[in-house]
Amino acid sequence: MTAKPSIGEQAQALAQRLREMRLPKNPIVVYGSSTVRLWPDIGKSLGRADAVAVGFGGATLRDCVAYYDLLVRPLRPRFVVVAAGANDIEKYDAGAETILSTIVALIDTARRAQPELPVAVLTMKPAPFHGPRMAALRASNALLEKRLPEMPDVRLVDIFAPFLNAQGDADPRFYAEDQRHLNDAGYAVWSEAIAASLPPAR
Repeated sequence: MTAKPSIGEQAQALAQRLREMRLPKNPIVVYGSSTVRLWPDIGKSLGRADAVAVGFGGATLRDCVAYYDLLVRPLRPRFVVVAAGANDIEKYDAGAETILSTIVALIDTARRAQPELPVAVLTMKPAPFHGPRMAALRASNALLEKRLPEMPDVRLVDIFAPFLNAQGDADPRFYAEDQRHLNDAGYAVWSEAIAASLPPAR
């Protein structure tokens, strides 16, 4: 059986693919974990040609900080959407303060070379797979909602509520068989929420 590529190997391979692609100048970058990596067609989903999906499976916010300079900085984005965090809770049992501080570290990293870079942060979406971690997701999202608006040019995009059913649980209709990754219906909801947060196309 072939070993699963490590996070570092995935990041290096993704960097190589990005170098070989014809990408828009100063794109909007959606940066994160497997939900971004598995996105079937970001341009079609968002209805615009200036968006680039930069995602790698299993990525945590820590990984997003570590590989930002490799993966995103060379693209000179005009807007970045952060789509990660649930893996930090799953892998490291990260608390709300850790989630917040790591997102702030990611934004600081992004703004070292681009001080005026606007950023949107997605709340962590619920998934049936994350059932035992729902309280942690809620707590982290609540802290982000309280604190991120204090940062200049940072907006928070709610993708938690749209994925809940009437009972307040993660709605399985939006998920693939693993009850973790999105299906087509889930990506439609995800894309609609992201599209509404983006700046106008040039």
